[in-house]
Amino acid sequence: MPSLPATCRLQPAKRSVWSGLRRWSLRCLFVLPLALPVPAPAQVQTQVQPEIQTSTEHSTPEIQNKQEDTETQNATTDQETQSSPTVATARARAISLAPHITEILFAAGAQDSLIAVDSSSDYPPAAKDLPSIGDALRVNPERLLALKPDQVWAWQPNQIGPELQGQLQQASIRLIFAAPKTLDDIPAFIRLAGDRLDTAEAAVPAAALLDQQIAALRQNSRLGHTVSVFLEIGSEPLYTLARDPLIQDVLSTCKAQNIYARHAAVAPAISLEDVLHKRPQVVILAYRDPAQLRARHLFWEKHLGLSPHALLNLNPDALYRPGPRLIEATRQLCEQLDRYRAQAF
Repeated sequence: MPSLPATCRLQPAKRSVWSGLRRWSLRCLFVLPLALPVPAPAQVQTQVQPEIQTSTEHSTPEIQNKQEDTETQNATTDQETQSSPTVATARARAISLAPHITEILFAAGAQDSLIAVDSSSDYPPAAKDLPSIGDALRVNPERLLALKPDQVWAWQPNQIGPELQGQLQQASIRLIFAAPKTLDDIPAFIRLAGDRLDTAEAAVPAAALLDQQIAALRQNSRLGHTVSVFLEIGSEPLYTLARDPLIQDVLSTCKAQNIYARHAAVAPAISLEDVLHKRPQVVILAYRDPAQLRARHLFWEKHLGLSPHALLNLNPDALYRPGPRLIEATRQLCEQLDRYRAQAF
């Protein structure tokens, strides 16, 4: 759909959240909740959904619990137990199946452990030099297994499927899911990566810095008006990002309220008439093409009567990928909203 940002390829669909966003998420990869996650086999899967507290003193709640320690011990094979000290301390081999996970592993200092990534992993630039193992929808099981990884990092159980999960279990390959639901989850997964890939020396301070940045954003959030916003992710037809916990956390951090926060779908197609009826104070866009951005500015200036400072634009990859760059994108969004408040109130 040419009206979308180059990194977002949304195609209309109505049957489910996954079908409605799957093409768009190949590039933007904003991790979304799937309706019926496939249970993963015991001992191989580590499905982490940390319930992070705002305190920076907490590392990764639920990530470092005793049950996972037991799983790690149970997953150890006889060969690993009997191996020489040199083999036992060898760096783990990891595969990332999502762009935000690749960014998290790099932030954790674990880039030397990465042996392959998904085809959309293009940041940091060094990620583009790694072999591709497929995209967010089509993982090549034969190639993945042939690489003999120790760990596979994915973003949703449905991305892997029960057959490949079974193959990973048989090969004693650890499967770890990383789907941040809040900003605090991002540094939590960096700590997890440091723990799983033995790079805690780099991961812990990197995560602590992000914790501090998140805390500062929340503390410095303007005490003035909460601003109603419309988040445009597609224009033909008009699409928005609605009931998603991570984007809600981003917006609440900046004292903004999504006008579609209560919508039943995560990424619904909506009518222009409905947007006009709800009359958001600010429209948030994410386009790289200056001509496309200008066209959308003119569109909303005409239909909502918004001034230029009420039309915000951010890097789509930073805003729609739940990796470390999302925290910087949140800071930029907060600053732009503060400038809007200074003009409007």
